[in-house]
Formats: sequence, C-alpha cells, structure tokens
Amino acid sequence: MKHAKLFANVAVALLILALVSALPLKNARVIVTVGDVEAVPLPSDFEALGAYPPGQTFMNFVSGYVAFDQDMIDTDQIAHPQGRWYGRGVVVAVLDTGLLPNWNYFFPENRILTELATGFAENLSTGEITTVAWDDARIGHGSHVTSTIIGYNYRGTPITGVAPLAKIIPVNVLSFYDSSGQTAWGTSGMVAAGIDYITSLVESGRFERGKVVINMSLGSSAQAPDIEAAINRAINAGVIVVASAGNRGNSGMGYPGAYPQVISAGWGGWTGQWFPITGGRENRDFWLADVPENLMTLSFTSAFFGSYAGTQAYVASGSSRELAGQDLDVIAPGSWVAGPYWTPAWGPLPDDPSLCYGFVSGTSMASPHVAGTAALLAEKRGAKLTQSEMELLIESTAALPPLTYANSAGWSGATLPFMAIYVNVGPTGYYWTQWGTNAVGEGFLQTDAAVAALGG
Repeated sequence: MKHAKLFANVAVALLILALVSALPLKNARVIVTVGDVEAVPLPSDFEALGAYPPGQTFMNFVSGYVAFDQDMIDTDQIAHPQGRWYGRGVVVAVLDTGLLPNWNYFFPENRILTELATGFAENLSTGEITTVAWDDARIGHGSHVTSTIIGYNYRGTPITGVAPLAKIIPVNVLSFYDSSGQTAWGTSGMVAAGIDYITSLVESGRFERGKVVINMSLGSSAQAPDIEAAINRAINAGVIVVASAGNRGNSGMGYPGAYPQVISAGWGGWTGQWFPITGGRENRDFWLADVPENLMTLSFTSAFFGSYAGTQAYVASGSSRELAGQDLDVIAPGSWVAGPYWTPAWGPLPDDPSLCYGFVSGTSMASPHVAGTAALLAEKRGAKLTQSEMELLIESTAALPPLTYANSAGWSGATLPFMAIYVNVGPTGYYWTQWGTNAVGEGFLQTDAAVAALGG
C-alpha cells in the first residue's frame, strides 16, 4: 500500500499572505484571506433523514440530528435542565464572508440578527472603509461557519449546532473575491472595522459584557497591528474573541489566531471518517455516525494497523503548529464537516438551495465549535466571564487523547512522536498524519466538560 497525507494535493490553503506587493494598500495594511483546504459537495443522493411534518417551519435546531463533529465534543452529553444551556441570550458575531443569498433556506430568520448584520470594504487606494452588503456572498464560507454554531436545515432535516439558541450577527469583512485563486479576501482594516463595530454594540449598551462572542475563521501569515488593537479594545469591552489557528502546518499559526490573548482553534478529525470502503466509495455517511464517547477507544483501523492506527481523534497535517511566540489553545473538529456551502468553483449558485451543501475542512471549521462552546459558557455564567477566564476554562477541560499514543516508532516515514491512520482505502493506500506537542495546545475541545466545570 501507498501512504499519503490527507489533502496533500490541495492547492488552496487558508491564511496565506498574498497580493501584498501587487496592491497599492494605504498604510501597508495586511491582506486577510479565507480559503478552504478542501470543499466537496454533499452527494445529491443523500436523502433527508426525518423531515419535520409538511408545513412546519424551523424556529431553531435544538432537537436536530447530532453530526459526528458535534458528537466529538459531546454536545449531546450536556445536561440541559429545563432546556437551559443552548446559548440563549448570547450573540455570536461571525466575521467572515457574510451569508449566501439563499441563507434563509438554511437558517430561521429569528436566529439571524439581520437588523445588525453588515459588511465592510476598503478603497485600496485611499484606505476609506465603507459598508457593503452581508447577504450576497459568492462563497459559502460564512454560511458554513454559522451552521456549526446554531445548526441548519439539511433538505428538510434539522441538524443541531453547538449553541442552537444563540443569535448570529453576520459581518462581511471578506467582501472581495479572487476568481483565479477562488478565495474571499479583505484587508486588515476591514477586519478591524468589523471588530470595532461589534465592540460598539457592547459599549453602547445594546448587549451585555460577556454575552457577545466574535468568531474569526480567517487570517494572514503576517501580524496586523490594526487587527490586534481592535481585538484588545473588544476584550477590554467584555467581548470574547475566538479565531482559527491557520492551515499552514509546520509553517506556524496565522494571525489573529496566534495572538496569545485570542482563543485559538486547531484542526482535528475522527479516525472513523470514511470507514469502511464499500462499493468503491468512501463511507461519507460517517457525518451522522456515532462517535465513541471515550476518545481513547482504539480506532476502527486498528484491526488492520494495530496501535499505529491511534485512537478516535487525530490532528490534521495541515493544522498550524505553534511556533515560538505563538499560542495555540485547543484542537476542535475540522475535517470534512458538513454544512451549507457553495463556491464559484462548482459553477453558478443553483436556484435550488437544497443543492448547496458541502463537506469542508480546515481550522475555519474548528473555530466555530470553540465559539459555540463559549456561547454556552456565556449563557450559563451569571457573573460574566472575561476573555482570560473563558480561555482557561476551555483549555483546562480539554482532553489529551490525541497525545496519548506514541505510535511512530518503526513506522516508515514517521519522524514525530504521535501519529494516526484514519482511513483504509483498499488497493489505493491509506491516509495518515503525524504530529508533535506543538500541534495540540491544551488538548481536544470537550464542550460538555467545560459546561460541567462552570458553576452557576
């Protein structure tokens, strides 16, 4: 058998610093991008799994199906006395691409704060920041991120999110699109404007301190002082700030995720994905399969590869490793997470929104799991959590199974202390990944443990 790392042939990467020398940016602002390591359409033959009765509309996704990524962080294990811990009363601002024009097929209108949704663009010659639409995204990145937080309608079937009763403010800070690179992008000034806008909603008294979370599944390989200054203002105002770590592997984390004051998320997955191979096709039905509650359970592929196969969780090879001066906090599910999605690479946006779903991978997908967890904790706590308190709670309750098995000894090509084989693909080979301690932060996000550890 041959071996290969997952997505090794994918050219598009998240968090790249690009076009800087080609654009006449005022004050040398940094280019911030978003692009997915891999995005694959959900097959159209995946049928609905138990739609609501005809004529009934979704108000939320509290009772929806639990996908594998939600199962990995144990959202289904959270005790909800009197339906209490669902993110009620908490707002999550998704600073991203905005939402697809057909967003209200996927999300109930009462979960999206349309009156506060906005977008920002920068004149690349003058540096002037203006407002733009939030609901005409060409790429479904922001829609997919939103779906992880509050859940979504999958062809008539409810799929739950981490915090299904939270409300979302979409903020389009990546309003430009590079057709050749197939990636949405913006400037650090646009991102900073988005952060400051959310901060102003707290400072004005519109929302309480500690009840607003910002998710940024975006970034650059270069530091951006204007973004960091805006982050510091947000944290001082009582806003919780979460960001993706980046998809740069050993090249290090992206910014703003690498800043120590930001709660950052790396990208992990489940070794049960795509297993077994049947009829020549990967088992893509895995996205609604049951993940063992104990992540230390041996991988399914251990029947073929023994202890080299690892346990239930792995760290993706593309997830950014922590370099000196950078701070990676936790790993969260980010491999082939299903949700509403579209990209111009697939063609024009279909008239039928039921065709707009995809499996998407990257730290962009990991970050909203952490942001949703922060929303649950913000709901539960009477005395509002500060950024540092939130970070400590999430870190201290994370699980370390991705580091438990040292599997590399004797494995050809493995040079790092930890590894996992996560799918056996028959005659064509198998996928595997390896990592060191700089890839994990404090461990794998465990949302139920964080909620249980917080009194109130």
